[in-house]
Amino acid sequence: MIINIDSLKELKIGNLTVRLPIIQGGMGVGISLSGLASAVANEGGVGVIATAGIGMLEPDFAKNWVEANCRSLKKEIRKAR
Repeated sequence: MIINIDSLKELKIGNLTVRLPIIQGGMGVGISLSGLASAVANEGGVGVIATAGIGMLEPDFAKNWVEANCRSLKKEIRKAR
């Protein structure tokens, strides 16, 4: 089945309008990070930053996993903007 992109309706989420109703699914543990999410958003879709295992590369992840995950998520959100 071939879909004409021009026939797709815009997606409205609150006061935001998404040109293409395409949502990138979250793929955790280092896959769906700022680079992929921003690339999808730049093409008109909705990008997702997955939080599963997002702080694994932080040096204190084993001892302070909640703080490491929160810190890493903040970093990824800043990079995606």
